Amino acid sequence: MDLGERLVAGGLITQSQLELARREQKRGGASLGRLLVELGFVTVENLSNFVAREAQARLVDLPRMVIDKSLVGLVTMELCRKFRLLPVERSNGSLTVAMADPLNVLAIDTLGQVTGLHIDVVTATEQDILNLLDQWQPDGGSIDESIDEFIEEEAEEANLGGRPDVLAVSPEDEDAPVIRLVSQIVARAVNLGASDIHFAPEDKLMRTRLRIDGMLQPDVLIPKALQSAVTSRVKILAGMDVAENRLPQDGRATVFVGRREINLRVSSLPTTHGENIVIRILAPSATVVTISSLGLGPRDEKNLRAAVDRPHGVVIVTGPTGSGKSTTLYAILREVASSEWSVFTLEDPVEYTMTEIRQTQIREDIGLTFGSGLRTLLRQDPDIILVGETRDTETAQLMVRAALTGHLVFTTLHTNDAPGAIPRLVDMGVEPYLLPASLIGVLAQRLVRRVCPQCREPIEHPEKVFANLKLPLPEGVPLELFRGKGCGVCKGSGFKGRLAVFELMMLDQRFHDPIVHRCGAPEFSRLAQEAGMTTMFEDGVRRALLGATTVEEVLRVTRNE
Repeated sequence: MDLGERLVAGGLITQSQLELARREQKRGGASLGRLLVELGFVTVENLSNFVAREAQARLVDLPRMVIDKSLVGLVTMELCRKFRLLPVERSNGSLTVAMADPLNVLAIDTLGQVTGLHIDVVTATEQDILNLLDQWQPDGGSIDESIDEFIEEEAEEANLGGRPDVLAVSPEDEDAPVIRLVSQIVARAVNLGASDIHFAPEDKLMRTRLRIDGMLQPDVLIPKALQSAVTSRVKILAGMDVAENRLPQDGRATVFVGRREINLRVSSLPTTHGENIVIRILAPSATVVTISSLGLGPRDEKNLRAAVDRPHGVVIVTGPTGSGKSTTLYAILREVASSEWSVFTLEDPVEYTMTEIRQTQIREDIGLTFGSGLRTLLRQDPDIILVGETRDTETAQLMVRAALTGHLVFTTLHTNDAPGAIPRLVDMGVEPYLLPASLIGVLAQRLVRRVCPQCREPIEHPEKVFANLKLPLPEGVPLELFRGKGCGVCKGSGFKGRLAVFELMMLDQRFHDPIVHRCGAPEFSRLAQEAGMTTMFEDGVRRALLGATTVEEVLRVTRNE
């Protein structure tokens, strides 16, 4: 049986879904597995786990593996792309290959003939394989070569009495040095897993920095002569006014890094040495996690599932910018969305596209705000509504009234902790007597850096860590801590990737009178902890004892709790 028939036999998809995917495959030519994921019939995780289980092959996480690029030389790039595979390790006459479909006997036989080696198969997602192949594909030179080429071009134009006209270069002209330079910087940031790119002008140069795992790291130094050109190209890409350099501006762009579609949010700010540019990187095709994979404690996961199973009410996710609130909301939506429910979202921006959900991009410049959008949505017969952010009184009041009239509403707030959400809503103009009947729960979160799995090692005498930080020892759990000693994968930092720590406050009848009497956040915190709420710090210590992060890292992000 082919992959589709195996998925039907395994109960992951229906026969009608397979037939629909095959019709789309004939029309567009994409692989069946990718189409099934894009149509929302199966998740990437379930597809990969199913294939690995059937083939009795180990499922690997390619982005976290250290892979020798020279192994690709054993197999042509064309063969890798054709069979959706990637060599990952060679030892003792065997070649370990990651395959999207490890049951493809033709591919395995072909590899054995081409390499003359015994082929051991592991499995990985098709998207991870293609992303790495795109990353390793020759890209027309390095960043330094692009900078040198532009400087040479500028010098040549100066000798002729002019200078390169940056604005005259077509955005489609990928061979132009400035276009190529900006594209390479963005691609490099995406491949390194950065969330932001900072272009910071200084007196004699332009400094670039990448925010990776929440921390800024220095990157390329751009000569001062290129500052104006780079700034102009980024602004053109984002649809901003190139001639205006005295006022702040905001823009958006969509670019492709290999096969990945990447959305960029661009912001410019005039400074004494020129315009400071910050690019936020959003990857719509990134994997959307599930509630189970968020990392909540067993009790919190049970309570959150109970909250999202309610027929109506408000569930709020709080935290600062960049704390993973959108990822959590998408994980919730993934589990509640189905053909039986009418689900709508209002977002700014739409970060991930999801099937069976109507997603609306907020456009404040034309009057499409969260408030006006929510008022319209209530006339679209919704069952579930996601309001990307509750920013003003109108949105807050409409959201609460929507919950009281039979809708399930998810939204975000910028507060430091879960108890602080109630006073914030009251301050925004929501009548206190409406909240006990509408607010189900508040989930607060922060992101902490994850200990690098490649160089993780146990800490001797973990009790000394708590003593040095003047923290009480946890009771009733094994005391074991880990740290990363630093390696090539984490670039010596000891951390690779991030994970969330949470606190979930569920409301009950005890909250009624304090809310109506406008009590402060400390009173709600006391009530929640009496009911068993785990604070973000306590949840972070739990993750540290599991070896996922460090106590110091937890303190860094929760010290203002």
